Amino acid sequence: MKPNYMVIGAAKCATTTICNHLRQHPDVCLIACKEPHFFSRDEVYARGFDWYESLYDEAGDKKMRGEGSNTYTVKELFPETVSRIVSYAPDLKLIYLVRDPISRIESFWLQKRANGGEGVHYDFNTALHLNRHWLVDASNYWQQINAYRAHFPDERIHIIFYEDFKANPDAVMRHCFEFLDVDPDVPLANPNLYMGSTSGKRVPRNTLSRLRSVSMFRKAVKLIPESVRNPLKKRLFFRKIEGRPQWDAKNREWVADILEADTRKFLEYYGKPADFWNLRSSESGSKRGSDAVAKTLGV
Repeated sequence: MKPNYMVIGAAKCATTTICNHLRQHPDVCLIACKEPHFFSRDEVYARGFDWYESLYDEAGDKKMRGEGSNTYTVKELFPETVSRIVSYAPDLKLIYLVRDPISRIESFWLQKRANGGEGVHYDFNTALHLNRHWLVDASNYWQQINAYRAHFPDERIHIIFYEDFKANPDAVMRHCFEFLDVDPDVPLANPNLYMGSTSGKRVPRNTLSRLRSVSMFRKAVKLIPESVRNPLKKRLFFRKIEGRPQWDAKNREWVADILEADTRKFLEYYGKPADFWNLRSSESGSKRGSDAVAKTLGV
């Protein structure tokens, strides 16, 4: 069985929450393995189509069958994704979630750090450069979606703005169900379910990140039993997330220069005013009125 829709990103735009709303509809299947990354990650793609299609066995006779992998809109890191998807399922419906790019960058860096590894640099402003593809380029929404628009007509691409969802989630989900051609009036079992929170989670202290770069430290850690290592590591080397990352003024301008033209085109094409997002404000996106909602949505 093959999918007929996909949620293609972007990360930290309430994708987990919206995917769980989709899953509650009786005519919609979103596979249990929510982010298989099949078309983006070579090692997963190598498992083959039989493995991938087996993920949809759970769909039964549901009308809409899909998955959601945020790596599908990071074309700089995963350049084969779009061509693989187009070749496999050219008639898909695509759902793309977006958000104030500055706020998305902050939240995604926090999430990657909260995962406990070193997926991004421990210093936020350094990460903007070293992990540019994850943080900055993935926020060039016009470039990302145009890679799909070259193959999929606009009527099969549905854009959801995080800001619209936080303001009126019922209306946003109704339009989403209409796009999927399922009953938009079906009540959801848990319409207030929000997931994907980094609130209250712990991130590695900078000291731990530095030590992890030392081979002797990595070897020494492996000698400590996990029963001792894990509690000790959590107590000494992890801290709770507190607040948002702080921007260096030059980096803020550098990121705004990269995103500005792309953001302007995206907002114009999808019917939003030019000032819907403010890339150059001295305050972060979270400080422009979204603190409370971000806390509610856990991002």
